[in-house]
Amino acid sequence: MKMNTRWMLTAILLLCSLLNVQAQIPAEVTDMMRKCKDNMTHASGIEMDSKIHMSVTLMSVDMNFTVMTKGSKLLMKTSMKKLGNDIRSESGFDGEQVWEFKHVELAEKFKKKGKEYKDTLTITKTTRAPSKRQADIDFGLAEDYQKATVKKDGRYTVITFTKPKDKDDPKKVTVKVDHEKMLIREIVTKEGIAKITMTVTRVKYGVSDNVFMLDTSKYPGAVIVRK
Repeated sequence: MKMNTRWMLTAILLLCSLLNVQAQIPAEVTDMMRKCKDNMTHASGIEMDSKIHMSVTLMSVDMNFTVMTKGSKLLMKTSMKKLGNDIRSESGFDGEQVWEFKHVELAEKFKKKGKEYKDTLTITKTTRAPSKRQADIDFGLAEDYQKATVKKDGRYTVITFTKPKDKDDPKKVTVKVDHEKMLIREIVTKEGIAKITMTVTRVKYGVSDNVFMLDTSKYPGAVIVRK
């Protein structure tokens, strides 16, 4: 039986294309991201402290970020001081409800005359865990991007991911891995003029279940909104 030459060439080109895409993600990258995931997720829970620097042209913001996870339970804390303003937030999920606490203390020059500023605590009854996308390190970058380059820097391996499969993902993500401990220490995301750098400063294993229990007495003076 004769095979149509055009279809045969098309099949060969498609196969070469697939092999080329696969080859652009080195096996060591996939293996390293898998080992980092194993080391940075744990049944006993993980507590991770980070510093986040966000910049857009001449503007920049620095933020302290702590996330604790255990199974589906989640607790995130952020704090930021900018131009005399003190902004803090906390959000969590204990399996039965999601809550979000916001504290905004503005410098006098930013306050609007006659407006009262109060802390708020919003509680929503639900058994559905919130998205962890903003809290979790994305260990699936090797699957989300078509190309990765690797550079060694002492005890660190710097991996740069480009050519995202989803057009909504950042065009470039750089990950710094401590290849001795197999921990991700830094993630840099660049999209146009915006740049976000997340530096992991501490990773602790083991989180008590009590951490994820909502205690309204921890937020004295806050206006409580229940949904």
